Amino acid sequence: MVRQLPVLLFLSAFTPVFLIPFVLRWKRAPYLLSCAGLLLSACFSVYALVLISHGHTQHYYFGGWAAPYGIEWRLDGLSALIATLVSTVSFFVILGTSGFVQKEMRKGTVPYYMIAMLHITSLLGIVMTADLFNLFVFIEVASLTGYALIAAGGSKNGLMASYRYVILGTIGASFYLLGVGYLYAASGTLNMADMTRILTSIPPSKTVMMGLLLILLGLCIKMGLFPFHSWLPNAYTFAPDGASALIAPLSTKVMIYAFIRIFGWIIQAPVLTDYPVISSLRLLAIAAILAGSVLAFKQDRLKKMLAYSSVSQIGLMMLAFSFQNPVALTGVLLHMICHSVSKAGLFVIAATAHHRLGAETLEQFEGFAKRMPAEAFFFCMAGLSLIGIPPFGGFFSKWYMVSGALESRHFVSAAIVIFSGLLTALYIFRFLEKMFFAGGKTTPSGPREVTDFPFLISALSALGLLALGITAPLLFRWSLNHVLIN
Repeated sequence: MVRQLPVLLFLSAFTPVFLIPFVLRWKRAPYLLSCAGLLLSACFSVYALVLISHGHTQHYYFGGWAAPYGIEWRLDGLSALIATLVSTVSFFVILGTSGFVQKEMRKGTVPYYMIAMLHITSLLGIVMTADLFNLFVFIEVASLTGYALIAAGGSKNGLMASYRYVILGTIGASFYLLGVGYLYAASGTLNMADMTRILTSIPPSKTVMMGLLLILLGLCIKMGLFPFHSWLPNAYTFAPDGASALIAPLSTKVMIYAFIRIFGWIIQAPVLTDYPVISSLRLLAIAAILAGSVLAFKQDRLKKMLAYSSVSQIGLMMLAFSFQNPVALTGVLLHMICHSVSKAGLFVIAATAHHRLGAETLEQFEGFAKRMPAEAFFFCMAGLSLIGIPPFGGFFSKWYMVSGALESRHFVSAAIVIFSGLLTALYIFRFLEKMFFAGGKTTPSGPREVTDFPFLISALSALGLLALGITAPLLFRWSLNHVLIN
């Protein structure tokens, strides 16, 4: 069983895609099958973390052909950590958004759950593959299903947002594939470990430089890094509420994972110093932090503010990665987790406010704390984590980023990381002020249902951020011992 663990983790989430069409007689079956598959996948991913903690990296070779000749899947410290994030967050989002999905899917929930599960399994494939071409395949499957999820509600704005994402996503995929072609021409292999060995043994070349720059551009588009972010705000804003709560926390984080895997593991520091990748990335990241924060502050629609906030946070993570420092990289990994958990909770709260109160814009959130006090409190907790206020996980992730910047003598960048928290506070407190201190309606929103799953997910998100803050030193040591050594 241990040898097949990567495949079991994948198939647990993938199997419901094929089972759902055969259980159409039961209205709740697609939802229940999706939850069951993701719960099993999350259990396998946690088991992988336990094995890795004992020094057992998991490899699976398709057809019995060992790498570099065959296709390899690998679960090491980094991939198991992100696989756990994907499977766990997606389980809770699918669990908590079924009511929104039933209201918004005009053609029924069966196509939605099939596409959503295919999207999640493609994200898991991105995380586990050890082959650059198969990484491209899974990125494209994730993109295609993402396009469908954004347009699933059938609204005009959703269709246009999906169309824009299709255009830019296709450009990004083309850049990535061309870049992989250049690296293959230089190394003669697509296996990640084999390419690492070869690229460290050959002199710098224009072929490798072109490949790296094309991959950089392709992944920057896919992750929504400024100025390649134009698909992201409308995609998050006009997607159905259930879809945006699934896409926003995970899709860009997995693309950041792919970036870290390529430019942190495959293309190692001695090779990167020969090419202008890191300096280019640092400039883009600083621009993303500033522009994303300013644009977020200007938004009156909550979901669009959260979308531009993601642009800024993506820039923050890329800036910390550019330090090429193990402490900063650990901060990036912790921030990926904290950002995913916080955005899952925030988008679920936004969906709850939309469906129960009709609130979408800043003015409509006046008096929100009096009408839905628990959700307002959970929103505040998630927002404080985004800002970087202790004792939430976001504080410790930024602490490690700043510490890594100072260790690597990037003093200006360290100041920018700190300043990013102040910028985040501006647009988060703008909404908190309306929720807690403005007037507005004071009538409570009404009694809750017994199974109020959106409320549960919002609460778990807020408590999870608090738990991440409490356990941050343990996660830091675990990452140093089991992620950065691989």
